[in-house]
Amino acid sequence: MSNLNPRPASISVDFGTSHTVASIRRADGRVHQQLFDGSPQLPSAVFMNDEGGPEVGTDAIHNGRRKPERYEPNPKRRIDDGTILLGETELPVTSVIAAVLSRVARECEQTLGGLGSVTVTVPAAWGPTRRHVVADAATAAGLGKVALVPEPVAAASHFVEALGNEVPVGSGVVVYDLGGGTFDATVLRRSGGGFDVLAVDGADDLGGLDFDQALAEHLASSVQAEDERWQRLTAPTESADLRHRTAFLEEVRQAKERLSRSTSTDLTIPLLDIDAHLTRDELETVAAPLIERTVRITQGVIRESGLPKEQIAGLFLVGAASRMPLVATMLHRELGIAPAAIEQPELAVSEGGLVAQALTSSPQSVPSPALPPQVTSQPAGPTVPMAAGSPTPGASMQPGMPMPTPAAPMPTPPHMTGPIQTPAHMAGSLPPAPNEGGVTGWLKSTTGMITVGAAGVAVVLLLAVLIVPGLMGDSEEDPSDPDQSNVAANEPSEDADEPTETDGSAAESEAPQAGTAEGSDTVSLESATVGDVVALGEGRHTGAVTAMETGVANGVPVAVTGGEDYLIRVWNLETGKLIDEYRGHQQPVSDIAITADGDRPVVISTDGYEEHVWYLDDFTAASEPRDANTGTFSWVGQIDSAPAYADDNSFYQLFTGEDLDYFSAPYAPFLMLMEVDGQLRGVGVEDDRVFVAELENGEYVGGTFDQLPNEVVAVETAVIAGKPVMLTATDAGAVQGWDLSSAEAYGTAFNELYQTVAGLSVADLGGGTTGVLVRGSEGLSLFDLDTGQQIGETFGQLTGEATWVSAETSTIDGHPVAVAASSDGSITVFSLER
Repeated sequence: MSNLNPRPASISVDFGTSHTVASIRRADGRVHQQLFDGSPQLPSAVFMNDEGGPEVGTDAIHNGRRKPERYEPNPKRRIDDGTILLGETELPVTSVIAAVLSRVARECEQTLGGLGSVTVTVPAAWGPTRRHVVADAATAAGLGKVALVPEPVAAASHFVEALGNEVPVGSGVVVYDLGGGTFDATVLRRSGGGFDVLAVDGADDLGGLDFDQALAEHLASSVQAEDERWQRLTAPTESADLRHRTAFLEEVRQAKERLSRSTSTDLTIPLLDIDAHLTRDELETVAAPLIERTVRITQGVIRESGLPKEQIAGLFLVGAASRMPLVATMLHRELGIAPAAIEQPELAVSEGGLVAQALTSSPQSVPSPALPPQVTSQPAGPTVPMAAGSPTPGASMQPGMPMPTPAAPMPTPPHMTGPIQTPAHMAGSLPPAPNEGGVTGWLKSTTGMITVGAAGVAVVLLLAVLIVPGLMGDSEEDPSDPDQSNVAANEPSEDADEPTETDGSAAESEAPQAGTAEGSDTVSLESATVGDVVALGEGRHTGAVTAMETGVANGVPVAVTGGEDYLIRVWNLETGKLIDEYRGHQQPVSDIAITADGDRPVVISTDGYEEHVWYLDDFTAASEPRDANTGTFSWVGQIDSAPAYADDNSFYQLFTGEDLDYFSAPYAPFLMLMEVDGQLRGVGVEDDRVFVAELENGEYVGGTFDQLPNEVVAVETAVIAGKPVMLTATDAGAVQGWDLSSAEAYGTAFNELYQTVAGLSVADLGGGTTGVLVRGSEGLSLFDLDTGQQIGETFGQLTGEATWVSAETSTIDGHPVAVAASSDGSITVFSLER
């Protein structure tokens, strides 16, 4: 494991019903969220794959749509069940929860290089049995012995300690937590050591998913309800209709979120091919009965606490669903207390866990049903049958060991090896027959809830009221300093090729010990051959580089890098010197893309919360920062002569972020957009097979391509000799090109035998030769795609614990080069000249 930051860091995990969030506090006091697939919210869903291993997050949601009997969208709701049946595998609930926490442990360890102290938040009403389930799951996931903090205590700590809300000792606060799947109301009293829980109540069946369901029911009953195509949309039997249903529920969720910011919106109802108009009044009419229920619960806990109104110093709103404007309105009207809302309520509990000092006293909680003993250390026993060719499982899981990966099936406890019976809770998991249930029946069925849950995987929306981002700011400013968060746009330095003193020295002193590439002395471009270092970046990011793109600014080839330090840096590839910095982001940068506005290069960058659009040639803003649609980009280009970009969901106007209502991109673990046979298509890999799909309906064009029987771990697309080509690399090191027009193999397949492949990039080596740059666990290597032969030796091996986290190709005066960014924040330019 790469030691990206050896300094100690604290981690706080909010294991939620619908999503899990992990916040990290660095040794220097910086706080940020761990990103999962570009988002700070990891879906808490678990899916059992064909190899008998768990998949977690967006991949689990995707596969759960196809095989719902293997899918559990909300493990937290199953805390009292003892065991959970996923397909033919019955697992302790501890193991299913551990699968989610294991993903958190792996991602945080990759970010930090190691795990420090870990806090996990739990509902205040949970008794010792439920708490022990979570603690055992955390140990099994590799998080070690964790501290458990009540969720409302963490939330209150965040409002007081991090946001500066005044709560005198002896006064009380009310925490109103409306999440994706549950609601909790808690009254706490400020004490000298933190907060004491006085009263708590809630509902395990009330959250954002229920608002989505209610809004979907409203549309089904009010928009051409007599249209027979509703039956195909609500009870699909064909794969195309399943995609339409998924698209419909995603439209509903996004419309609900837009109505939190505007008074009306339009959404498209697929299959019916009509646009529906929704107003905030309609949403509030649908949502009011559900919100009224939460208000009554809140009134009850205030009364139970015994605190008079004048002693309540704050009403704090947390949980993603609490941002609905009607929530604050109804609470204020009924309770007479003005709620304190924040822009990212879904992060409050996780961040608050970092500042909560200790567990506080709690009232007599509602006893949870007795659970059977949870097994975290099991003797070796019979395992779940595996498909032919599956790897043999290792030793049984022991405390402190991470959960088995999808390639290593979970052991089955001895008491579960008999015939497996389908429990009652799975009986309704299949879609009803077309003549059963109707619209309302489907929406209230298990499948309906699973699908709504899938549609509820939200891209976090951030209203940037505290930030007027600085553009290419003075390098002496600290991006993590709140006093400097309103930096105005600055002109670029007069000497654009010369980095400031701080860029070269302060970044060096703050960064962890760098790994350096072997043979890192630079060679002149004229005499360089494959693997020679032709430029070294002067200075580096503090922490790892998290995104990189190459381009041209004012005729100079450049690399644009984003990092964990929230900065975007622009480097001159000819000299390695830092040209300037963009300082607008307030979170680690997750993706960067470069396109053109006429003749001007324009950059769009995102941190998962905000998107920024700015010009590369003079570093001025092209638009105001806006809420991010996603944490990654699938494509940038032109639609109807206007600059546009796409994520995994839709297409947007580059400068305004407006949804272009163009086509929807099909979902896949690897997805990019590319012009194939004159039409923009979705191209990617699903189930380790390459596909080309229509964007209008997600249907595959000409079926899928044959693929090697190994997991695809890296892909790349390029136009080679006028043909659209996709490259795939498997976990066995096999690399193959595919002609996306003819559905045939392209070039000569080859194998990278000496390292694990992590990324691919295509280089024009001149003379009609196409090179494939392979980024791997040991360094970089270059192959001739036509012959499949390696060109030169593996190069760029790093010393120390650093790794290459990104590698792109470019040219300098016609000389092909590779630009590599490392986990220690540095960049290096290598020659690819043969």
